[in-house]
Amino acid sequence: MDLTTVEAGTRCPFCGGLMEIVEDEKYLWFGCRGCMRYVKREKRDLVRRYVNYGARIFDWRGIMAELSRLYETS
Repeated sequence: MDLTTVEAGTRCPFCGGLMEIVEDEKYLWFGCRGCMRYVKREKRDLVRRYVNYGARIFDWRGIMAELSRLYETS
């Protein structure tokens, strides 16, 4: 399985570790390597909600807000 990992630049609200985004073929994972807690969303669903191809807009803040909210409540 091919994974791409990027540090998100935010801190985990539980342990203070760096948050990261991990992408595979189907999912986008968001979590903390220190806590080993992750949440995932299908990339297809995120694209439907946060990418507007006609206006050429990618709502990065919206995606990060959803993933952060999901992480904090899981």
